[in-house]
Parts: sequence; C-alpha cells; structure tokens
Amino acid sequence: MKFTWDGNKKDIRVWLSTFTEYAAHDGHKHYFVFSDQKRGGLWTIMMYESETFTIHGRGNGYCDEEEKEMTIEDLTRFIWGNRKQIHEVLRATK
Repeated sequence: MKFTWDGNKKDIRVWLSTFTEYAAHDGHKHYFVFSDQKRGGLWTIMMYESETFTIHGRGNGYCDEEEKEMTIEDLTRFIWGNRKQIHEVLRATK
C-alpha cells in the first residue's frame, strides 16, 4: 500500500492509524526507519502491541540512551518535523 502526504497533519494521524501496513515487524514490535538529517544517522519509530509509540535515534558517534515514549500529540509534531525524510522512505517502498 502506498501512502501519499497531502502536506497536512491530518495525514500523519491517518498514517499512524495504519502504521502496521508501512512498518517492518521483528516479532515484538512494528518499526519504521528513516534518516536523521540533523544528526546524520537514523531515527526509528516503534509501535508495540499495546499501541505505545516510541522513538530512538542512532548514528556514527551517537546513540540515544533509550527509547523515548511519545504521546500521539508529541509523535505528530515529531513526524511533522521529519515529514520529508519519512515521505522519501514511503515513496521508495510499496
């Protein structure tokens, strides 16, 4: 399934409600990886079976100490700030 951003925050809520369709699964959680333009590494958004979302970043020379649990509002702002990089991944995958 292909997702298209129309350029508004409503799209983020739609994407989050269908997150499992776009995310990989490791047996414990769904996760979506995209580039961290500010720090030069990768961000991972994770969703656990409890539908709890977390984020984690890592790259050359840094690794966040632990996952950060996010409210839907905080996650929406985080995704909005990284929408270009997320859209690039979505565009490249089916």
